[in-house]
Amino acid sequence: MKNLQQTVLFFLLSIFALAQNNITEQKSSVTIEVDGKEHIIKRVEGKEVYLTNEFSLTSRPSPPFYIQPFKVSKGVDTYGELEVINFLENKEGVFIDARLKSWFEKSNIAGSVNIPFKIFLSDNDKRDNILIKFGAKKKKGVWDFSKVKSILLYCNGAWCGQSPAAIKALIDIGFPEKKMKYYRGGIQSWQLVGFTVNVPKKEATK
Repeated sequence: MKNLQQTVLFFLLSIFALAQNNITEQKSSVTIEVDGKEHIIKRVEGKEVYLTNEFSLTSRPSPPFYIQPFKVSKGVDTYGELEVINFLENKEGVFIDARLKSWFEKSNIAGSVNIPFKIFLSDNDKRDNILIKFGAKKKKGVWDFSKVKSILLYCNGAWCGQSPAAIKALIDIGFPEKKMKYYRGGIQSWQLVGFTVNVPKKEATK
């Protein structure tokens, strides 16, 4: 009887050890396709894994790094990691890394495209071309966003104002709030739950 109990206990512990790094109880990983290349999103294996990069810091100088509100605006949904994964998995729209290019080149989340927040802050050709790619139309200086794609923006974390600044600028020109999502935790929270990130410079040297 004792041997049976030990066997059952060992079996249960083995299952727990295998499942403890799953994304959810039913999902161990997610595969998404970006520009014809598959990316697997999963959590880092191992019981003792810690952040050792710049995102392990808790201290950030302010200005400019003030803690951001949970909601950027009443009509813009705030996302957590599972909502981000669903957005990517179901191809619900454009996933935007709103950080400056220098941040994006250090590391980024698979499936994201880098559109630095500053592009959205003023009337310029780059911004207009991006909005047109999203499905917007401009006639006689007036934007029509009725058929625009949904967009999900992120930056460095709850202390980073880059994606909130982009969202507010888009609201000002009439981009519908219901078509925008905000991943407040950003790349810092992404790593804190154990998700790996792309490191373009390392990939380029392979």
